[in-house]
Amino acid sequence: MTVTYEVREGIAYIAFDRQEKHNAFRDEDLEALSVAVRRLDGDEAANVAILSGNGRSFSSGGDLQARLQKSMEEGSTGGRATEREAFLECETWKPIIAAVHGYCLGHALATALLCDHLVAVRTAKFQVTETKVGLAMPDLLPRLGHPAFANDVAMTGRMFSAEEAWAGGMVTRLVDEGDHIRAAEELARQILENPQSPVRQFVRVRRTLIVQEAARFRAITGDFDWANSAEAKSAVANRLQGMTS
Repeated sequence: MTVTYEVREGIAYIAFDRQEKHNAFRDEDLEALSVAVRRLDGDEAANVAILSGNGRSFSSGGDLQARLQKSMEEGSTGGRATEREAFLECETWKPIIAAVHGYCLGHALATALLCDHLVAVRTAKFQVTETKVGLAMPDLLPRLGHPAFANDVAMTGRMFSAEEAWAGGMVTRLVDEGDHIRAAEELARQILENPQSPVRQFVRVRRTLIVQEAARFRAITGDFDWANSAEAKSAVANRLQGMTS
């Protein structure tokens, strides 16, 4: 099992567990995450969740060979699994806290930003890696923080630190190395002290706005055939070559 799930004292602990690959996502990993998020939605024993990564990182993002290269070979991204529906089509709208350490790159950053709070250690590293492989992710802009910071990291695709993300308004709480789970638990307990109906309304509104923003950006940018783009194919090939050289 590459995604674990357990409940303690009203908190569901969901964790990526592909440690040998910095928890890089394959289709089956995102399918397992979707199962866990839907399990939370119907779990009467849990009212809030903490999403984290076991080992050295939260996640290094999409597995290049298992996801990006496979999409190129198939000529479509349609066959790739996604966790978005599990987050955005809920019944009970329970808050999820991303507890980030190590790397949080590409698809993993998008996953963390689907969560309702982001707790990060100071040494954590983030990146919109999609920019580097020719894939625009404009619907991330409202969730990346203040507009100037969001434009910077989205257009450059550069690695940025948790310290920068905190200053840029992307991170809820910034903590010292090794404290991300403890800090996420503290936040979860503060949330649990309140009547849950208003909390869940906040979650529902926030995630509904994500859906609406994505639709608005797609209306502006139109559909882009990324998997058949020569520019994107070259960028993915270069990244794969960099991994093996």
